[in-house]
Order: sequence, then C-alpha cells, then structure tokens
Amino acid sequence: METTPVKMSDIRVPKRSELNEGKIRSIENSPDSIERLIHSKSDPIALNKGKPPYEVYSGRHRVYVAAQKGIKVIPAVFT
Repeated sequence: METTPVKMSDIRVPKRSELNEGKIRSIENSPDSIERLIHSKSDPIALNKGKPPYEVYSGRHRVYVAAQKGIKVIPAVFT
C-alpha cells in the first residue's frame, strides 16, 4: 500500500482517555523509535477518507504518541 504524508494538524488525535494505557506504554518503551513505528510498511497508519480532521481507522496509539513527541507529518493510507 502506498502511503501519503499527512499533517498531524489534519488528524483528530485520540485523547489519552480513549486509549489503552498498556499499548501507549508499550509504544513509548519500544526498542524501535516512534519514527520507525509510524513508517511501518506492513502495518501503516490508516485514516478514514473524507475531510480533515481525519479519523484514525488503524494506529490510534501510534498517532497519539507521535503527537506527544511533536511529530508534524506522518505517512498514512486512506480507507
């Protein structure tokens, strides 16, 4: 699947209270960097088609952590 660069400001970043705390910690403590996790070719972040702000279809925890780390653009596919 081909990814498209998407500005974080165009994505509805989930609130921490909407997410699984264990998954957040797992990403934060991963030996892989968040940059590597968001650029995964086998498990890309997926956003719902439509107008911004885009809803996250898959990868909510990675999007949340990326936003917390100040990442401005992420690669994503649209579903």
